[in-house]
Amino acid sequence: MAAQGVGATLQAFLDAANNKNWDEVQKHLHPNVAVTYNENQESRDGFVQRLTAAAEKGDQLSADSWTVNEAAQSVGARLVTSIKDAAEGTPARVWDLILVFFKDGQISRFYQIASQQSRAPTPAPGRPSPLSASEISTLYREYIYSYNTSGAVDTILPQRWAKVVSFHGNSAPVEVILGILKKILLPVIAGLEYEVEEMVVDVERQQIALRLALEGVPENKNLQKNGPGERIKVYEQALYGYEEGKIAWGWAAQGFDMTPPPGLETGGAPR
Repeated sequence: MAAQGVGATLQAFLDAANNKNWDEVQKHLHPNVAVTYNENQESRDGFVQRLTAAAEKGDQLSADSWTVNEAAQSVGARLVTSIKDAAEGTPARVWDLILVFFKDGQISRFYQIASQQSRAPTPAPGRPSPLSASEISTLYREYIYSYNTSGAVDTILPQRWAKVVSFHGNSAPVEVILGILKKILLPVIAGLEYEVEEMVVDVERQQIALRLALEGVPENKNLQKNGPGERIKVYEQALYGYEEGKIAWGWAAQGFDMTPPPGLETGGAPR
């Protein structure tokens, strides 16, 4: 710990309590120490008894966020209690805020307020059942085929994707991902419809790999390789990972020109 002087004295006091060295604890307390715990005044002996009860249970004290004023002989800190035998559903670490003042090198005033938030019961972590192969397939098809119906992706994508998604290695809120797809992908593939041609589902990893066909009459001149008004068929391959039943990350590679259509005003594209 970098703190010196009164900070070092307070640390030595906490170490003595953790090691059940009660003679040392007493040495650090001024004979007339005033202790306030929440709204209650504690006597010197009552304070030591509270520390003793915690130490006997195996609980350990530590401090962080040190705020030290040597000139005023005072310290502020967060006092963390690591609870050895925390009951199920209760936190294993709780914290209080303390202000400590010193006189003649001893603790003369000790103000402590317990954080009720840190002591709130901890809900059991949810463990959603992993999706089955058929569920992964069905949910993905519902998502990808939403591109084939005008406006449907605006509703379906936020339902099927996590709130924050890693796409091509970049994390962003799902609303941002939707905006990018509408701005970049939809104008490129206008007039084409998705079809799932090949699929690999890994239930254990909750992942899906796909080969997708896009077929139709492209509105995008860059894709009119057979001439205006002629049908084309192009391909895309994608890999997605599911977490808690929703797409959490994805990679996609298009086997066709992703250059924006001629005349597309990028700044005015929908978001």
